[in-house]
Amino acid sequence: MNLSRRSARPVLSTHNVHEVGIMESALALVARHAAGHGDRRVSRVVLRIGALAGVEIESLCFAFGVVSRGTVAEGADFEIEEVPVAVYCHGCHLEFAVETGGFIFTCPNCGDLCGEIRRGRELELSRIEMT
Repeated sequence: MNLSRRSARPVLSTHNVHEVGIMESALALVARHAAGHGDRRVSRVVLRIGALAGVEIESLCFAFGVVSRGTVAEGADFEIEEVPVAVYCHGCHLEFAVETGGFIFTCPNCGDLCGEIRRGRELELSRIEMT
């Protein structure tokens, strides 16, 4: 988080604007859901984010604090469920876990190059809890 020299207020930078947009969209869904349930207060918001989703977790947490102000989710707990990458090999029909760092992977069983990513790109609103 960058701080301006003139004030102690956080300053948005280009590296976290993407996450602010994601959070605005997620909280719009949360507000719509809460409205459908009598505008109850939201106590917890959980997002599922894959390792290859291209999201900065720290920036997303910052964005939640900023964007949730004045909404039904203000003060709610915010959690992220991280989803590891899983790739499928067509050569030997093995699904295997990999570390991030690309989009073409080598099968640990047969050595074939694999590009079918089965998990790890998720960006989902997983759970909303209300009081």
